[in-house]
Amino acid sequence: MRKKYPWLAAILNFFFPGIGFAYLGSVPLIIAGIVLFISYVVIEIIYYKHTVGMADRPSYWVFSILGGLALAAITFVLTKNRNNN
Repeated sequence: MRKKYPWLAAILNFFFPGIGFAYLGSVPLIIAGIVLFISYVVIEIIYYKHTVGMADRPSYWVFSILGGLALAAITFVLTKNRNNN
């Protein structure tokens, strides 16, 4: 099994939610990554449709950044555990 780079997986998941999971390469994580990415896109479209003009609020950016950091941290830990096994 080829080692993966934890920071690359974390950065991918921060900027493109779900892609970091797909980078890890196992079939369940690829499926989870695709589902997460599609869900993220759909949620963003719905959110934008119902809150036009609210993206300039600080709460929007705080929650977006915290969500991205949480996904990045989860992917980082998963990658480290995968590499250690």
